[in-house]
Formats: sequence, C-alpha cells, structure tokens
Amino acid sequence: MDEAILYDPQVHSHLIPSLIAIHVACITQPTYTIATFLPPLDQSVMQNWWEDRAKEVASGNRHIIMQVATSLTTGKEEVAGVVMLDKPQSQTVSHTAWVEKLLVLPEWRRKGVTKRMMLKLEEIAKGEGRTLLMLDTEKDSPAELVYPRLGYIRVGEVPRYMTSPLDGSLKDLVLFYKDMR
Repeated sequence: MDEAILYDPQVHSHLIPSLIAIHVACITQPTYTIATFLPPLDQSVMQNWWEDRAKEVASGNRHIIMQVATSLTTGKEEVAGVVMLDKPQSQTVSHTAWVEKLLVLPEWRRKGVTKRMMLKLEEIAKGEGRTLLMLDTEKDSPAELVYPRLGYIRVGEVPRYMTSPLDGSLKDLVLFYKDMR
C-alpha cells in the first residue's frame, strides 16, 4: 500500500463519490460511526457537504488526506480511508488544528490505513506549524482505543453530545489532544 496522499481539488474532484461511499459505509455498517449525518442518508446533501470541504481545501483552510489501495474484492484502485485537518483561522490558535472525519472502509480496518493517514496528517500539520492537534470521538467506540496508541491524550468527555445513527440514542463525546512540539 502506498503512502497516504493529499486531496487536491484540481486533481481529485472525481473522487468525491468515493469519499461519500466511505462516509455512508462508516455510518451504516458496524461500528455505526457518528459522522455528521443520520439515516436515511441523502446523497445530494452529502455531495454538497463534501464539495464544501473541497472548497475549504482550495481556500487553504483544510487538508483532506486519503489512503488509496487496491480493492481486495475487485482488484481496482479505491479510496480506503480519509481524514481531515481543519485549520482554525484565528490568530490566537494558529498553532492548533482539528483532526476530523477519520473514516476507513470496514474491509480496510486493522490494515494500517488509519496509521498511514494519521502520520501523513501529522507531518502536514507540523510542516505548517500546527503543533497542537485536537479531536473528538464517541465514548466506548473503537476509535477511542485507537487514538491513545497514536500518542493522543484523553482530556475529558461531554455527556449526551452526539446522536447515534444506529438507534437515535445520545452518546457521550471524548476529547483528545496531541502536542507535537
């Protein structure tokens, strides 16, 4: 598997349907990731959402990192995972960025995709002077176990913050950070 790559709107806009497919798979298949949208999923709303993220990349306010791999079933190249780096446009937190939407197709989980993408994200963040990374995830989710292995420190939780796509119940949010100085 090659190194994770940066999404370039000029080159990769044709991949937006693949990013939507990952998003849908993560929300609708086990482990039912909480990720912005609730079923029933509206493809046009998700298309607009990803197009807006691509505009943020073009404006320099965000990076999208993708892992491309050869499909285990079709033998064709596919986007196996995606993660975003949101760069707040505030002078008081210019050293900070948020890790968002770490999504990996179920068939690519536990194969190093997350680690590859996060290493690329951290390399980019450091290169831009973003040495403090923040993120949140659902309490008791598999992701809550992944981030500490990548060096992220758990700082606390917010009760009943997010709505589960599986059953509509309210779930707790867990906050993490990583200081890369």
